[in-house]
Amino acid sequence: MRLTKLVSFLLILSITFSLPSCISAQRNERSETTNHLAIRAARVLDVTSGQLITDAVILVEGERITAVGSRLTIPQGTKIIDLGDSTILPGLIDAHTHITYHFDETGHFGLSGDATPEVTLKYAAENARNTIEAGFTTIRNLGASEKVDLRLRDAINRGEIVGPRIIASGEPLMAYDLQGASSQVERTAQIRSFVRARVSEGVNVIKIFEGVDDRGSPVFSRPDIQVAVEEARRAGLKVAVHAHEAAAIKAAVEGGCDSIEHGTFLDDEAIKLMVKHHTALVPTLYLPTHYLEHKSQFVFDNSTWEFFERLRSHNLENLQRAKRAGVWIISGSDAVAGVHGHNAREIEWLVKAGLSPLEAIRAATIDAAKLLGMEDKIGEIKEGKLADIIAVAGDPLRDINSLEQVQFVMKNGQVVKAKAAAR
Repeated sequence: MRLTKLVSFLLILSITFSLPSCISAQRNERSETTNHLAIRAARVLDVTSGQLITDAVILVEGERITAVGSRLTIPQGTKIIDLGDSTILPGLIDAHTHITYHFDETGHFGLSGDATPEVTLKYAAENARNTIEAGFTTIRNLGASEKVDLRLRDAINRGEIVGPRIIASGEPLMAYDLQGASSQVERTAQIRSFVRARVSEGVNVIKIFEGVDDRGSPVFSRPDIQVAVEEARRAGLKVAVHAHEAAAIKAAVEGGCDSIEHGTFLDDEAIKLMVKHHTALVPTLYLPTHYLEHKSQFVFDNSTWEFFERLRSHNLENLQRAKRAGVWIISGSDAVAGVHGHNAREIEWLVKAGLSPLEAIRAATIDAAKLLGMEDKIGEIKEGKLADIIAVAGDPLRDINSLEQVQFVMKNGQVVKAKAAAR
């Protein structure tokens, strides 16, 4: 079954808040909505300028922001949500998740698979709620079997499930998808066929699982990646490539991919190529630590644990080198079992690696929106953008850990989570 192969391969090679019901009695499966809202708070972070707007007011009509500024006049009769001494930010974006990954009934991952896709979907829906209540209103899900991420995305879009906006890849292209291809012509045909199949399923992004063989050569060559990128572009889709080793990274970047996922073992040439091509790096820094701190819950072999140790000991320094060279950095947690709802830890680890709090927040808002091709809709608190709005206590520019204390979440103008009172 592809699910078993996918999970095993991914793991070997890669690395809520309860709502005090103060806003009305709306703590159920349906979100609260109104046509005209005003949101007040002590501060709004302008992620573009890096400035805090004090005595902030945001006006929302339907699903869009219509105005934002200090002490704006609120039209008479407008419903007001007063968030008090808090900081408002754009809804956060996690550019690399696995929303279908979960612990089983015994609290373990890797002991057993789900009996049916419906079981997986049930767990994925729980993960989705935890994710959005943590302030992540958009995610890019990079790898799921049985079209479960597509089904979850569509159910959320229909309002049947509470969760973030999902940019879904479905199944990734993996080495075993080219088994039997004995020539470049055959490889090209099979890669095109794979991408077209995902497009026909309705995916939003193409994921490629790159690596190196026993000789250190890329599993997917530069021409292979170029074929996938070309086919994806015809459908208006971007391409994300999982790659740890420098040789794999270079093949993917030269092949025209949009992002490198992990990129743990960069060399100078790979870094220069990423800067030249403006290829995004999604470093997934926190995940090895999550695995190693919850070792008893994951059933992996010794070589996998050794790999995670290597990743944890190396990835901060790796990202520091990339940042100094000017590589474009995007936040993605690689959220697996136990991380959904704690996605902000990746932003904290970006700060550990040397990004300023503002740079790390941009990596999870405006820059992530650009990578997803959604900068015209999300990533900023700005007139005309979708009303994806969150609030935290304190000032995240001074304390990045405050992003784990989300008090308020709005997506598309709908209140998903709230601590403050409305009137």
